[in-house]
Amino acid sequence: MENVMDSRKKALAGGAFKPRTKKKFSVKKKKLYKLGHYVWALCRFLLIFGLGFVILYPLLQVISKTFMPTVQYQDLSVIWIPKSLTLDNIRNAFDYLKFWPSLANTLILGLSCAAIQIIVCALTGYGFARFRFPLREPLFLMVILTIIVPTQIIFLPSFVQYRFFDFFGISRILGLVTGKNYTEFAKNLVDTRWSFWVPSLFGVGLRSGIFIYLFRQCFRNIPKELEEAAKIDGCGSIKTFVSIMLPNAKSTVLTVFLFSLVWHWNEYTLTRTFFPQNNQPLAVRLKLAIDAMTSDLATRTNLPFQMGVTYASVLLFILPVLIIYIFAQRWFVEGVESSGIKG
Repeated sequence: MENVMDSRKKALAGGAFKPRTKKKFSVKKKKLYKLGHYVWALCRFLLIFGLGFVILYPLLQVISKTFMPTVQYQDLSVIWIPKSLTLDNIRNAFDYLKFWPSLANTLILGLSCAAIQIIVCALTGYGFARFRFPLREPLFLMVILTIIVPTQIIFLPSFVQYRFFDFFGISRILGLVTGKNYTEFAKNLVDTRWSFWVPSLFGVGLRSGIFIYLFRQCFRNIPKELEEAAKIDGCGSIKTFVSIMLPNAKSTVLTVFLFSLVWHWNEYTLTRTFFPQNNQPLAVRLKLAIDAMTSDLATRTNLPFQMGVTYASVLLFILPVLIIYIFAQRWFVEGVESSGIKG
């Protein structure tokens, strides 16, 4: 046995037998790790590139067709890049859309409703997050249920309600006292912005349930020690909300503002219902412009003209929202992460 051990030691000392070292294994692992890293990076690039192309393809096509002369629409040699550029489609779209008055109506409606929803939904979310009161959980469940109900289901009852708006039953009381029909005393809110302002003031505006949920999640993530310190300094609930809670929810405020503005910008069903004649926003004017082109005898048979004006109208419709998102996307993402994912 000793002779065998001695012979092994001699063989090792003479270099006849060398065991595998950890260094070789570590080199192979590093190579495999680098190869896997490059493969994963390539797959990730292809996935992001594919998703980006699917999302950007309609926008790139709209931009290309907007500045392309209508003569080239039927030219098979022109696919993406036009041979020449023109602004005729933009000019015609301005006329059909009545762009500047419609843009002003859209901005007034979207910005005012966004401001109202920020105030009302922030207060409501703060109440659900920090105060305990009877039936708090069932009431919050009802708020969540408002997210599920589509606006198309309730727009007819809403139209009747705002056509004969009875504020807290005052018109019915006057009708009982005078013996007249209460509709004579009711206020007509159709064709006025009050048909959007009133539900926003009472926390049931367009997607208000989502905004209340976002503010609730945001305020729940703010440490309670800040409120306790404010109470020690003599701040009440309202002052604590204004001076402590709201400044710490800036990203959520911006997120709610962008969401509200975009959803009011794109809303067609309610705006078409409540603005049949006056104060029509861009979403309504876009549909009316397309209908006007298809009913006009001069343009009914001119399909390239209709396509050019339609592409230009769509670009004018989405361009302000794209500009706002480009400048505010960083705060938008921060607001979603801080309010909607945590907690």
